[in-house]
Amino acid sequence: MSLFDHIGFESRNIPASYQFYSGSMSALELRVLQTAENLFFVSGNARSPLPFLRVIAAKGGAAEEAELKPGQHLHLKFSAKSREQVEAFYQAALKSGGRDSGAPSYQGPKEMGYFAALVFDPDGNTVEVGVHEKRT
Repeated sequence: MSLFDHIGFESRNIPASYQFYSGSMSALELRVLQTAENLFFVSGNARSPLPFLRVIAAKGGAAEEAELKPGQHLHLKFSAKSREQVEAFYQAALKSGGRDSGAPSYQGPKEMGYFAALVFDPDGNTVEVGVHEKRT
């Protein structure tokens, strides 16, 4: 059983957010499903149906660019299977409207063996993808 069933948040620009998540999540073998014009989900399908993400349009309409204000954004961390998957996510995220927040590299002490990349989604949320593996 998962700690969470799902995590939901609002987007001030659903088309840009959908483009980002649909363009980058395939690198992690995740599926993005748009069920309505103002709503989409990110799911692991049968491999990992829970938790899933639910992204819905913010009340008040779209903003051209989300401001990066501390305390108003999420930090989402997705698990990757390999360094190659981390790198593929990073490239796909940048091509899909994400903004760089940390190119693929080892993070922390050598003993952690943690390789990750970080990007901002169109709403300013930090999306991190990482893998734990022996660092050489």
